[in-house]
Amino acid sequence: MNTNAGLAMVLVSLLLVSPVSAHEPKEYTILLKEDGVTPDGVSPGILVSSDSLFFYNVDGRENVTHRILVDVEGDDLFDGVDDIATPWLSSTCELNETSQKVDPSCEVTYLLLLDPSNGLLPSNISMMHQIDLNGTTEERSFVVSFSEDSHSSGQVLPIGGVEEVQKPSDQTPLRFALVASIAGIFVLLPILLSSKP
Repeated sequence: MNTNAGLAMVLVSLLLVSPVSAHEPKEYTILLKEDGVTPDGVSPGILVSSDSLFFYNVDGRENVTHRILVDVEGDDLFDGVDDIATPWLSSTCELNETSQKVDPSCEVTYLLLLDPSNGLLPSNISMMHQIDLNGTTEERSFVVSFSEDSHSSGQVLPIGGVEEVQKPSDQTPLRFALVASIAGIFVLLPILLSSKP
């Protein structure tokens, strides 16, 4: 096969490849506040596998820490071997003169990847928000839903907590361009194949 025929075949192959919509992994912020988490859960259709939950303690009261317990096993208990617990999160961490944390274990935020590598399969995941105020712990439960990250053509991915209705775009110009390109290749292919290098 000569080079011109190979080039023509590559062009035809590229035109026939169907487009696939990809999903950029996103971090969904959950604020840990005095009165609970905001938002107070994540509804289905917002997050998919490969997204992350970004927990951020914004409770500025003194001697208050927050943490999140994740019921990975789905047994309504939060102390199983596969269950996840974030570290206790403070609102700030004290820094020394070189801007290093005085207490290396102090954390303000925690990032949780929604992925089977963490034992989290697409479903409704029960979580517990704990608030420790001077040794007294208060608990509130909430649910986070996420689905499988499937990259199928024509899939409309939701953004944030707002439902958007998207009309299918008019694809007539795109189809015309595709048909015209294929027709052009079929007209040029015999010329390219018959020409001598």
